[in-house]
Amino acid sequence: MRFGARVFKTGLTVVLTLFITHLFGLQPSLIAGIAAVFALQPNVHRSAVRTWEQFQGNALGAISAIIMVLLFGNNVIVIGLTVILVLATLLFFNLQSVSTLAVVTMIAIMDAPQISEAGATTVDFLEAAGIRFSLVMIGVLSSLLINLVFIPPKYETKMYHNCFNITTDIFKYIRLELSNMSEYQIVKKDIESLRERVVRLETMYLWFREERSLFRRERFADARRKILFKHLISSTRRAFELLRKFNRFENNYNHLDEEFQNRIRFELEYLMGFHEQIFMKFTEKIKPNVTNESIHESLYETSLMDDFISHYNDAETEEERLQYTSIMEILSSLYEYANSLERINRLADSFFRFHSKKNKINIQDETMDI
Repeated sequence: MRFGARVFKTGLTVVLTLFITHLFGLQPSLIAGIAAVFALQPNVHRSAVRTWEQFQGNALGAISAIIMVLLFGNNVIVIGLTVILVLATLLFFNLQSVSTLAVVTMIAIMDAPQISEAGATTVDFLEAAGIRFSLVMIGVLSSLLINLVFIPPKYETKMYHNCFNITTDIFKYIRLELSNMSEYQIVKKDIESLRERVVRLETMYLWFREERSLFRRERFADARRKILFKHLISSTRRAFELLRKFNRFENNYNHLDEEFQNRIRFELEYLMGFHEQIFMKFTEKIKPNVTNESIHESLYETSLMDDFISHYNDAETEEERLQYTSIMEILSSLYEYANSLERINRLADSFFRFHSKKNKINIQDETMDI
């Protein structure tokens, strides 16, 4: 069982909604509770945008329900036709994302008991419709209030630790591939699990990117942090693509010349160590501009691509050349990974060297709910 801030906020939103409805004596409070659950969003910005959309959609549903009841009554056929009308109108105004709650509002109004009560007047129906629309909006506004003031999402902490954990797992599988100790099918299944984790991480960044600072003077610092995390996550994606290529062409790699295998292994170990240093820069455990580039440059006089071309030209058969052609895909992913690391390293150096007071990343210790 996983218990996180989102789960806790959902429960708290329902409690706040029911408390407000009972405080003002509004019934049925179930409508407000349902609206609160539907309206809760993963971040503050999306909550604010969705609140305005919910207001428009719910108002449209409420107005449609009132007009249809006053003109045709509230039998089941009229309710069904009204649902179609409301959904078509929401689609026309590009508000389909709030269609579920708008339809709930419409049905709640059209099914109000005041319609069928003996001696009920139009004023009684309009009063009941206003109460039910208010119940829905209380639930929507309660979700916005909870997101604003209670347990704001710790995106920087979550993204950093997820990046670190995913990248660590990727390194583990790359080292297994390099040592020829892995089972192809088992690693392939685990790679699919890693792909899903990377996709969830990228989705989390999209939520983080949507956040907006309340103060203008903080917006540039927020933009710098968003760019930094964008490239940190991009480097994780590049590491994953490299692992995927290694798994696909592991047989070709294992049949390479041993000297060239060692060269690729060295390049990868260097890049993985470089990546780990970048993570340490984010937590300011090492100083900016610290790399082991001099060690890397002094061990080999030629580049990896020069070695590849040399071995390709020395291939004696067409089969060997096809094998090296497959290795080219691995090298292509390796160079993309290296370029992404160089880019994030330059950004991190600049980020932590200049405007150090404004460029603070709030990375907390990892907890069970991250």
